[in-house]
Amino acid sequence: MIQTSLRRGASIGLALMACAVPARAQEGQSAAVDPRFASPDLPAPNVYRTGGGRPGPQYWQQRVDYDIQVALDPATATVTGSETITYTNRSPDTLRYLWVQLDQNLFAPGSQGAQTFPQQGRFGGSEAGGGYTISRVVSGGRDLDRRIDGTQMRIELVEPLAPAGSTTLAIDWSFVVPETGADRMGHDGDHWLLAQWYPRLAVYDDVEGWNTMPYLGQGEFYLEYGDFDVALTVPAGYLVGATGSLENPDEVLTPEQRRRLDEAAAGQIVHVVAETELSDPTAIRPATTGTLTWRFRAENVRDFAWAASRRFVWDATSADDVLIHALYRPEARAWQEAAAMTRHSIEFYSGYLGEYPYPTATAIEGPVFGMEYPMVVFVAPEAGREELFDVLDHEWGHMWFPMVVGSDERRYAWMDEGVNTFINELSKRGYFPESTPELLNVAQYVMAIRTYREQPIGTLPDEFEGDLALGIGAYVKPAVMLNALRAIAGEEAFDAALASYYETWSFRHPQPADFFRLMQDELGMELGWFWHGWIETTATSDVAILGVDQDQAGDRWIVTVSVDQRGELLMPARVEAIADGGASATVTIPVQAFYGSDRATATVSLPARAQRITVNAGPEWGDVNPQNNTWTR
Repeated sequence: MIQTSLRRGASIGLALMACAVPARAQEGQSAAVDPRFASPDLPAPNVYRTGGGRPGPQYWQQRVDYDIQVALDPATATVTGSETITYTNRSPDTLRYLWVQLDQNLFAPGSQGAQTFPQQGRFGGSEAGGGYTISRVVSGGRDLDRRIDGTQMRIELVEPLAPAGSTTLAIDWSFVVPETGADRMGHDGDHWLLAQWYPRLAVYDDVEGWNTMPYLGQGEFYLEYGDFDVALTVPAGYLVGATGSLENPDEVLTPEQRRRLDEAAAGQIVHVVAETELSDPTAIRPATTGTLTWRFRAENVRDFAWAASRRFVWDATSADDVLIHALYRPEARAWQEAAAMTRHSIEFYSGYLGEYPYPTATAIEGPVFGMEYPMVVFVAPEAGREELFDVLDHEWGHMWFPMVVGSDERRYAWMDEGVNTFINELSKRGYFPESTPELLNVAQYVMAIRTYREQPIGTLPDEFEGDLALGIGAYVKPAVMLNALRAIAGEEAFDAALASYYETWSFRHPQPADFFRLMQDELGMELGWFWHGWIETTATSDVAILGVDQDQAGDRWIVTVSVDQRGELLMPARVEAIADGGASATVTIPVQAFYGSDRATATVSLPARAQRITVNAGPEWGDVNPQNNTWTR
């Protein structure tokens, strides 16, 4: 998901001699105890998760498969469904009950979410008649005892579920679709975006056991992987977009639409349904009265979302073997480029991280600012093409994090939002090479933390003090953090490490400790000080040039640069000196040189006097005071 309030690279000459000489002055902090060098308190490695941040030899996770039949009645704004769930216990534990997430209960009057976030705000939405009606929960023909507590339902199993066993249960349910579903789903007249619409199994993992944190609106989701077979029954005049591949196109599409989709599969951008055709429903629907049932199948996904509307313009194209759809209302003019933007995002992320693993990608316009689900994104109309790209690209990036790398969004929003926000800038440079991307603009970050009270990146999403605090802590600052680590490690090494993290944890459930350890292992760097400062504190980096001394030694100039760590957030100090004539030398003072001290020195040798010296220059370093990063003679 993207935050509404917070969205908006000189040649180096010949390197000669360089060395770093730390000045171990004892001003300020004691050399024996320096809290800036604290490390996160990580759990001990075990057979499930290794010290190198990878799944252990006995790593496991549960599997959940769904078979769902559902119908939308626009007249009453009601969704009615019946689902069969097959739950496979891959854990070493015997389970006596299951926990199911009932996210629609957020919209029930008086819900916990309604008591936590203002109903007129972005994550509100409690309304009369909202919430689930659960009419049946059975297994093997027997009713199962159940207890509902807000957005969670505990189901008592008839027989304990042993390791390697599986069980099947059926649930019948219905709910009234909220008009504004906490900016994640909802409807606008006869235009419907459906998400968090079916009862979903909670995650049972090796870290928390059952994950039963309530859905309050601001925190997102943590889900198991499985296969979905879904039958969606809607009025015959509606078009549908959904997670997965359409299994019965002959029944719900016209011959001409199927021919146009074949053209799109060859890489062209095709109008499957053009704006001019909307005035004649008989030309774009095989039937216009009664209902039609659309059947979709999705394999190895953690969720399923869909949309239905009478007014969809439908563009399609492809990227490699991925069939791309853009569904939007005709007044959303910027969306005429949405299929091309989606194709760019799929291609960029596939090249940067790893191949997009699914057969389809469907962008759907509607009354949701920006939200992601497997193979589907919901995005608002947007007035301009850059604004639309920013949101679309962010949501498509979520296909990698957290749709494939299945992190716990309910606890660690930065693990998908922050990582994704970081990559968005790289993607945008490819689509708008003339533009200056804003998501990683450190000046924006500095302005934000000086205007609003900052909370640590590691704060639980529902404990951030509103949308702005969440945007700073879960989106912007983690992106600045990752750009800083990329500056420290070097772009090539960092990019390879991040791609390794993606490959290692694809379709698995990483924890923060796994990310920290894998990145350290891949980069060959001890980064406890880095994770502590950036994740666990609100300290900022401010590395300054204190002074410069230059002495001639034969035909060389020896330049000594004094550096001061004025911020409480430690960073290495990369010093670059440029001589008269353009020759340059670079040296990095490691953070260890600042243990017990705020100051250290770097010495470089140049063929002429230095005329310009910088330390941690450029927004990629996340320095909050760039005015003291440059010295000129």
